[in-house]
Amino acid sequence: MENHRLDLGLVSRLTVESFGEPGERTFRMLAEVADGSVSFWLEKQQIVMLGAAMEELLERVGPSRGREPPQTGTTFAGELEVRAGTLALGYDAAADGFRFEASDFLTTLPVSTIVWLASREQIESSVAQIEVIAAASRPRCVLCGTPLSGEPHFCPESNGHAHHDSE
Repeated sequence: MENHRLDLGLVSRLTVESFGEPGERTFRMLAEVADGSVSFWLEKQQIVMLGAAMEELLERVGPSRGREPPQTGTTFAGELEVRAGTLALGYDAAADGFRFEASDFLTTLPVSTIVWLASREQIESSVAQIEVIAAASRPRCVLCGTPLSGEPHFCPESNGHAHHDSE
């Protein structure tokens, strides 16, 4: 596939959401522009790591320079849903915004990369949304880290000598 790139420019809204019950949830980051949106379906671990990366980047970048990133990018209309294998995040000092790049799609698309720019406020809001999503997760076994479902749990870390209730 040729290296076709879709540049959404500065998104008007960035949302991180989960759907379903703990243990059976799906996760997405929704990037919206004036006439369309792109849903990036991710794994829970990707969402958690993304939240940590956003927090770290906000700390490293420091306080806002007091300006809004510029409106750039191509005109995109419609709705697109993708499963992103890779999602990168960085700070664009010239635009005073946070640049995302999604690639390695698990979905067949006419593009190989989708990029967009988000404001500091959108990143801060996304971090808060991810914290809520992570807090709603199933509790984990303190020994092996396996999510507990309410059923008795055999923990490999107990070396076969104990069963731990998930309560």
